[in-house]
Amino acid sequence: MTSRYPIKIPGFGKQRIELEISGFLGKNRILLNGIPAEKGHRKDEYILYQPDGVRVSAQLQSTFFDAIPKVIVQGEAYEILPPLTWYQYVFAGLSLILVLYGGGYGGLLGMISFLINIRLLRSSYPRGLRLLLILFMNMLAFFIFTMLSRNLPDFFLF
Repeated sequence: MTSRYPIKIPGFGKQRIELEISGFLGKNRILLNGIPAEKGHRKDEYILYQPDGVRVSAQLQSTFFDAIPKVIVQGEAYEILPPLTWYQYVFAGLSLILVLYGGGYGGLLGMISFLINIRLLRSSYPRGLRLLLILFMNMLAFFIFTMLSRNLPDFFLF
C-alpha cells in the first residue's frame, strides 16, 4: 500500500515533487518527477535539483504519532497534510483502554492497534472504509486480549 503526496515547494517550477509512504513498515522517501531523489549525508536527507541546477537539501522530520512526516527545505517546514484532530486520535486510540485492564500486555496490544489505526487514518482508502477498518482494529485488539487472558491466565500474572 504505497501512497504518494504532492509537495508544493517554491522554486521548482513545474517539477513534480512527491512524498512516498510505503506501507506500514516501509521507508518514506522523496520523489522528483517520479524518480527517487538522491540520498543526502544525514539521516532522512534528500538532494533535490531545481530547474536551473541548484542543489537543495530536503529532510524528512517525523511528527508525533503521525505516519506523514514534515518536509524541511532550506529551514522551512512544509506540511503535507493537516495534522490529525483530537477526535481522530481518540477514535484511533480506543484500544489503549486495555492498559487499564491488562497492564503491560494490554498496553502493548493497545499501542500496536493505535499505531496501525494512525496509519489507516492517513491511508488513501475511502473515508467510510478507513473508519470501519479502525473500528475493526480496535475490536480485534480487545478480542485478542480477551482470548489471551482467558486461555493463558498465568501469562498475565507478571
